[in-house]
Amino acid sequence: MIFNGHTQDSIAALDQDIMADIQTMYADGMVGNHNLVYLLGTLVTGVFNYLRAETATPFSLAKVLGPAHDYIFPPLSEEQKKQQANEQLLSFMTMAPGFDKKRFNRG
Repeated sequence: MIFNGHTQDSIAALDQDIMADIQTMYADGMVGNHNLVYLLGTLVTGVFNYLRAETATPFSLAKVLGPAHDYIFPPLSEEQKKQQANEQLLSFMTMAPGFDKKRFNRG
């Protein structure tokens, strides 16, 4: 791991659980194959949704990737979820005719 920019001190500071997770990711090929897993998952999701019956539930990337989805897209913290909700609401509201952001400024 030293060749990845780590020093012997930073490696020594890792606890057993984190080191085991890193070793598992290397062994499973997840580290370094991040984009490959994402692209293949997206392709499979698209093909499955194309082939599914019209009344069937659509497939999602999270359903196709399973546990690898949390590795590729780490779950958001509570603060990040609130920020994302605010940004999505603002984006939705800006599409309304005559929207004026100045109405919502606090101060």
